Amino acid sequence: MTDGLTVDEALRALAALEAAWKDDDEALSALAAGSVEEQPLPALVAAYGEHAMDTLMALAFGLRSTMSDEELAEISDAVSSNIGARMSALLTQTLKTWGTLAAPDDHTVTKIIAHTVIDAMRAVTEDPSKTEVLPLLATFRSYALNDT
Repeated sequence: MTDGLTVDEALRALAALEAAWKDDDEALSALAAGSVEEQPLPALVAAYGEHAMDTLMALAFGLRSTMSDEELAEISDAVSSNIGARMSALLTQTLKTWGTLAAPDDHTVTKIIAHTVIDAMRAVTEDPSKTEVLPLLATFRSYALNDT
């Protein structure tokens, strides 16, 4: 998994996004009760949100693994000059800070962060109002599982 998240962390974050979407406090409690080695759930959900938005922004700007250094520099300049990309970065930075400061078992904060991440993920799809959340999360889960 890229951006410092392991596959297990990505899957735990996606499970939390799904639980928050379904308003499943029991599932959120189970996910929040992770081991001491695991990131607190609000922080993990926010970190995953940053990863998801970075991935979607890269796709939106046409980033490919086969690009030359010159092409990568051009894309980097395009992203840096794009107000939407800058606002996305600001949003994810804010969510990460909030997630880090939240209590590990604060389901209200976890749900708000999760819904914001989901809305951000939907916002970059072709038709956000018609994008169903559970299939979208399933796509990201598949990506996490296949990125090993």
